[in-house]
Amino acid sequence: MSRNCSTGNLIDPLVEPERYARARLFIRKLKKAMAEDRKQRPLKEFSQPSNLEPSSSIVNPAITTNNFELKPSLLQLVQQNQFAGFATENPNQHLKVFIQLVDTLKANGATSEEICLRLFPFSLRGKAHDWLDSLPSNSITTWEDLRRVFLA
Repeated sequence: MSRNCSTGNLIDPLVEPERYARARLFIRKLKKAMAEDRKQRPLKEFSQPSNLEPSSSIVNPAITTNNFELKPSLLQLVQQNQFAGFATENPNQHLKVFIQLVDTLKANGATSEEICLRLFPFSLRGKAHDWLDSLPSNSITTWEDLRRVFLA
């Protein structure tokens, strides 16, 4: 027999089989969640130095000019239209607006693709940014690669 959490009464599986099954399922889910919490690292481990270099999933192409920079005003424009990955957001629309913003910029010696690859992470937030960080290191080398995995 199992004990009902809210009242403390025992649930007889022969008298109330559906209630018993729901209680067992709830207990299994709770135990699984608690086990996953134990696997997570404590916060103090994040503050300890690491020998590993942080790496991005996007390989930023080399830009040959010395005077290339992304202007703060452009970063602000991109960040005003951030994509968070919610079900109500349209990734195609996000890319359309993002490309329109990038097309307004002309940089000496930098192609549109190079600018897109450098700017795109700033257009994401929340779960979408976490998704980009979860991709394998240096797995995206072209704008087409990034567009394809973003829309997949």
